Amino acid sequence: MATQSLSDAANSGILDVIVESTATKIFLPNVFARDEEASALYRRMGLNTRQIEILASAIPKQQYYTVSENGRRLYDLALGPLALAFVGSTDKESIATIKNLYDKYGDGWVSEWLAIKGLTLSDYGVAA
Repeated sequence: MATQSLSDAANSGILDVIVESTATKIFLPNVFARDEEASALYRRMGLNTRQIEILASAIPKQQYYTVSENGRRLYDLALGPLALAFVGSTDKESIATIKNLYDKYGDGWVSEWLAIKGLTLSDYGVAA
């Protein structure tokens, strides 16, 4: 199961089952992790005060906190500008723009999107 929403998990009615049966949990940064309601949910998921603090101070779309039977670790997914132009563009406006570019340019949408982001494939040794 994957969700980016604490409330989705909490309101599912099976949060305890999810927590018990999920061997590896990947937590996204959350500036609101210290808030009473959010921290209570993180505690239900097995995190302690220090771990909640890590989530609250982690860098969005770059750092992730993983909890598994092998341990706990904050890791940095250091993506460059080219990768971030795609995987970091998850807001509604970006998605709508990408859909419009695809409708207008077909497979050529990638070059158009990168131009909007101030990048070109040739900057990375890739022929367009």
